[in-house]
Amino acid sequence: MADKKTHFGRAGEFFAMSELLLRGWNVAVPVVDVGDDVFVIDDRDKATRRVQVKTSGVEPGDAGRFRATFNLSREQLRTPQPIELFYMLMMRAHTRWRFLVVPRTELIAIRAAYVESAKTRQGRGRPPLGDEKATSDGLILTVELDDDEATGWGTSLGKYLERWPHDIWVVDGGPGSIGDSATPAATTASSGDPGRSPDHGR
Repeated sequence: MADKKTHFGRAGEFFAMSELLLRGWNVAVPVVDVGDDVFVIDDRDKATRRVQVKTSGVEPGDAGRFRATFNLSREQLRTPQPIELFYMLMMRAHTRWRFLVVPRTELIAIRAAYVESAKTRQGRGRPPLGDEKATSDGLILTVELDDDEATGWGTSLGKYLERWPHDIWVVDGGPGSIGDSATPAATTASSGDPGRSPDHGR
């Protein structure tokens, strides 16, 4: 694999966009990047989501696991917007992409619980700073990864590992569909792969 940071980051973004396209979402990339990497749109009713893609290689971690490090924005994480944000955290393990899909609202709750628990946790190292004490916008999330589990900020992230939140459903029917599926219809959710009823997510 070529050792080019810009190429690597872009490869992660394109893989993420490919997965979103395969779920039936239309994908738009802002001409000017001011924090949002991708907008995805359900062409049936124009429901829109913001997606922030972060890409990391992995290095050996504890007990045969892998470790990936992501640099997030505190301001972006803590700021709600009318169109809500989802993080896709892309990890390249050997020849395979692994990824987490985490809603901003859930990731900030995980972070807050981690900061709060650190106040009473004993051990080496400096405790994490709350946003009110931070002097920079940068925020590090280190993910430990193995085959079917991921952890970060002191909690399991396994439910986000290659599983999709209900607000990024499979888009069946609508523009671009072929045959009977051209008519919008409710989809049936499989495990970790939510469909959308006619009023889901509204």
